Amino acid sequence: MPVTLTVHDSQYPAKAAEQLRRGLRTRKLPGKFLYDSPAQAQRWLAYHQAYSPSRTEPALLTLYQQAFQAALQALSPSALHYVSLGCGGGTKDALFLQHAISRCPTLLFTPMDTSVALVVETMLRIQSTLPALLTTPLVVDLETEPELTPWLSQHETAASQRLLACFGMLPNFAYRTFLPYVQSLMRPGDMLLLSANLSPGLYADAVARILPQYDNPFAHAWYTGLLDSLGFAASQIQLAVHTQLLRPDGHIWQIRAAATMRQPVQLTLYDEVFAFAVGESLEVFFSTRFTPQMMPEVLAEAGLTLLQTFLFASQEEAMYLCARA
Repeated sequence: MPVTLTVHDSQYPAKAAEQLRRGLRTRKLPGKFLYDSPAQAQRWLAYHQAYSPSRTEPALLTLYQQAFQAALQALSPSALHYVSLGCGGGTKDALFLQHAISRCPTLLFTPMDTSVALVVETMLRIQSTLPALLTTPLVVDLETEPELTPWLSQHETAASQRLLACFGMLPNFAYRTFLPYVQSLMRPGDMLLLSANLSPGLYADAVARILPQYDNPFAHAWYTGLLDSLGFAASQIQLAVHTQLLRPDGHIWQIRAAATMRQPVQLTLYDEVFAFAVGESLEVFFSTRFTPQMMPEVLAEAGLTLLQTFLFASQEEAMYLCARA
């Protein structure tokens, strides 16, 4: 089944190469490269299947369905443009679209991801379940905060309302800039359905419960798959997952995965030499956790009005239905 994609210039090879060079220079790899290749996409899908609450906790899908119904009821659109920011494998998007297809006379779906493989995965899922649905898939690097409003508008009718879906993205972006960027894609009357990985309590109480979700064989295979593709041999590095407090009161903290050099390492990529000394670290991944009590403040700071909250019983994940303030 053929899939036709649009590739945004933020994902052109020259820009990706410069982002990788910059990441190696600053010792912080951009998160996009964890998903970029087909092999990395498959490693992520395997990890997601094994550890994501949406896969391991069947009751969580009920919460998503409640949020989907609430969004459709709040919008009541005759024409809906459903935009998935970071579509991943498209499982949740397919679930939403199955709800929306009978409610919206005109329905347009735009899946976006930095990974070609994941956008294709989403499109194949949608084509098999909703083959007549109008779609405009886009491969794009949202971390660069590209200007997408003209591109979104050209595919819409005058009556279209946008529902932006942002599932699992917030933890892996700099939230103070990413959320205002997402808000900038919304017009009056548009809405955002955002999911967030949460800290079920303050840092000291929650870290032991959350850390194993990121420090396990599936996660390590995902992290080291990227390092191996760059030329780091397993014998040269020690990969470790640790945590860092971002607010002294314990309401915001991060999980970080980093490779520490066991021996001097020299890589040549895109005609540039990168030298790493013994003991030097390269950050591969981070994920930010917020307590449920913190999220309304985080959303308000980004210019978003919180309309409804759907909090899972474990308090490790929630959905937030938002409008522009």
